[in-house]
Amino acid sequence: MLSRKYRLPRGEIEKLKSQKGRILQGNLFGLLFQKDSGESKFALIVSNKVVEKSTERNRIKRLFYQAVEKELLGINGKFLFLAKKKITTATPESLRTELLFFKKKVT
Repeated sequence: MLSRKYRLPRGEIEKLKSQKGRILQGNLFGLLFQKDSGESKFALIVSNKVVEKSTERNRIKRLFYQAVEKELLGINGKFLFLAKKKITTATPESLRTELLFFKKKVT
């Protein structure tokens, strides 16, 4: 699980959402990001429209944060991932490959 110091606080999530930036699109989620010279911060939004059951949303978040911990911690910036419907059938390996795809696009 990703430690709290690497997670985006709710206020910063709202700031990223309100900025009219470009969203990078992937198969499993979209990415809003802001390059920053500071530390790495990550968040994932899985809405009720994507997955109705909260237990399933929490499972997806756990898998996502494990993949982020392995693949993206070296990148500085604020990253907000927006889940798509396809994420319900995602495996940990597919999450990792998707994150590597975004890592190449961002850096």
